Amino acid sequence: MSQKIQGMALLGLWVIVVFLTLRHTPLALDEGAAKALLLDWSIGDQVASSVVTLGLPDLRVLTWIPLGFLWPGQVMAAKIVTLLLFAHAIYLLFKWHQSNKQEETALLACGLALIASLTLQQIDQLNPGLMLFVSMVYLAYLDRNYRLAPRLFGGNFFAQLILILFATSLHPMGIALGLSLFYGWYKEGSLGKLHQRSFLVGSLITVIFGILLRWGWREINFGLNPFPGAASVFLGHPIDVVLNLKVALLGLLAMFLVLLFLVSDRKNIAQNILSRSLAIAVVIGVVSGDFNWGYILLMFILNVGFPWILKPREALLQHGFFIQRGWLWIVLLIVSTSYLYTDRNHYFLVKNNLLSNQDQLIQTLSDDIDLIRKISDQKSVPMPKIRVASQWPARTMIACRCDVLPLPPATAKPEQELALIKGITHIVFVPNENKNLALTQNLSMLGDRVATVSLQPGGVILHVKQGDK
Repeated sequence: MSQKIQGMALLGLWVIVVFLTLRHTPLALDEGAAKALLLDWSIGDQVASSVVTLGLPDLRVLTWIPLGFLWPGQVMAAKIVTLLLFAHAIYLLFKWHQSNKQEETALLACGLALIASLTLQQIDQLNPGLMLFVSMVYLAYLDRNYRLAPRLFGGNFFAQLILILFATSLHPMGIALGLSLFYGWYKEGSLGKLHQRSFLVGSLITVIFGILLRWGWREINFGLNPFPGAASVFLGHPIDVVLNLKVALLGLLAMFLVLLFLVSDRKNIAQNILSRSLAIAVVIGVVSGDFNWGYILLMFILNVGFPWILKPREALLQHGFFIQRGWLWIVLLIVSTSYLYTDRNHYFLVKNNLLSNQDQLIQTLSDDIDLIRKISDQKSVPMPKIRVASQWPARTMIACRCDVLPLPPATAKPEQELALIKGITHIVFVPNENKNLALTQNLSMLGDRVATVSLQPGGVILHVKQGDK
């Protein structure tokens, strides 16, 4: 059996194992992914579009649009598509490193990327960081294929621009793809001025259009403490992570490694479109500091740091194997063992349906609404109208299967807030977040018109008592 067939068989086995670890409940989803799924399902079922109330989603809506016709309402279908796309990207990544004569890097980087708990969590939660990395790998291949067989304004050209637009819609780090392609053609114009100018102009226009399309990236949190996100390189994405000494030290170590590789290998990074995209994304991602940024940090360390670490050095050649490679394999053994440990914890969390504080809050609301449905069915009476205003409207709509709107804006006077929440039966949000303080104050002054149903660490569920019918 050839090595290629063996590799594909192992990759297929990995897909099956990861599928068995995925969460089957419609919880613990990324808000942007939930918004894209809702639009696809509304198109497939030919019902009112969710864009009217929830706004325009990112371009993952194009990736999953067939699912809206074939498997509407099935979150697992989107996870399977994401899983298969990542598996294909890893296959291309392995070939990419091999073509660059980095066989050792190909084995180590791809192997650790597959078993990293952060990878499993990105797939399970449909987070944009993983799809952003997949876009980088595809762009690197398309760029190389175009340079080998240039065809002005052909399908390869527009495919690269579409990938840039797709990545930019996911996260601010997606801008890195357009900037990386722009820099590559700015420095290398051997194919002719017309080819060079077409990519320079095309990449810039696409990035600008992508930024305008997703102005604000409302589903992305900005200004987060970067240490938990950076520490996820080693720890994965723990539920409701608390910043402590361990998280701070591991986050500092991850950021130090990234800075070391950026400075030490800057010349090679500038010449390699994949490394360049990862490097620019790492810098841009600091503005958010979320776990998607942490995932790009991980991919940067694996795909940029490893080639630099494994580079032959004359000072070490005269020593034995342990000095040259042995210490690295010991480190890899420790890291891979810790990854397997966090993978086991992730499987345990999924199996026992353990959720973050926010998802527990949404689960509580979902259970309450299901109870109302059950009682209505038992009494053979129409179910009361349920309409929720949520800080996470897309995730809440999928979990509760009811009408959900975004949170109303805070008004100057509490009495005016009643007009905005007319028809709303429940409100779900985090009352002590800075952006919600004015709304919290208004709702607290409405007296018995608003009652607290559940107060949890993840937020609060309020019941709005309707006055005039």
